[in-house]
Amino acid sequence: MKKLKSETAFSHVEVIISTAIGGIICMGMFQLYLSSASGALVQNETVQMQADARAAMDIMTQDLRQLYGSATISTTLTPNDTLSFSRLEDSGYSSGGNTAFSLNDTRKSWATNAFAPSAAGTYSVQIVGGIGMGQTNSISGNTGSQLSLSSAWGTLPDATSLYVITRSKTLTRTADNMLRSNSAGGRSALLAANITSLSFSQPNASTISITETARTSIVDPRTQRYVYYTLTQSVMPRN
Repeated sequence: MKKLKSETAFSHVEVIISTAIGGIICMGMFQLYLSSASGALVQNETVQMQADARAAMDIMTQDLRQLYGSATISTTLTPNDTLSFSRLEDSGYSSGGNTAFSLNDTRKSWATNAFAPSAAGTYSVQIVGGIGMGQTNSISGNTGSQLSLSSAWGTLPDATSLYVITRSKTLTRTADNMLRSNSAGGRSALLAANITSLSFSQPNASTISITETARTSIVDPRTQRYVYYTLTQSVMPRN
């Protein structure tokens, strides 16, 4: 009589145990993937945040190097978080032949209406030497060598008159942690987001110090904290 051989197979218990072990391994690998992905996301966010903060600092530094006169530091949100100043755009001597509503400089070759009111803001011309010294007038437009003015000169400048063209600007951090540059009569320009602190100081008459602190827009899942980055720059205006 032929005997049947018994067939070997996994029992139900063995299948359940192996399935559970496999599930644990897969869950661990998935958690490791999530942790790695989150870490990479935070790292990318940190790099971008630092790049944005440095770019904003560079813009502020370039503007303040062109400061004309003195700057005004005021307090709005936190100590010393707003700086107002005049940015020097151009200068020269009048070539004479001016009218009550114009100033000529035949040595210049400006782009037409480069100083006309626009999204970049409004521009002013000030006589800082010679005949008419102390007068300031708003610029309404220009040709290659003539400025058109919004109001009449009180004393007509002549060929001895030294002038400067300036634009009023403000650097500030708003309540939503945005760092903005504002030009008088122009639009507000966003320089950087997630700026938690902006401080200006004047350690001496010829230097302005800027300190800004930026942070990531998301927390690090490993520490449950934001990543912060602080920059400090001292600027010596050229004028």
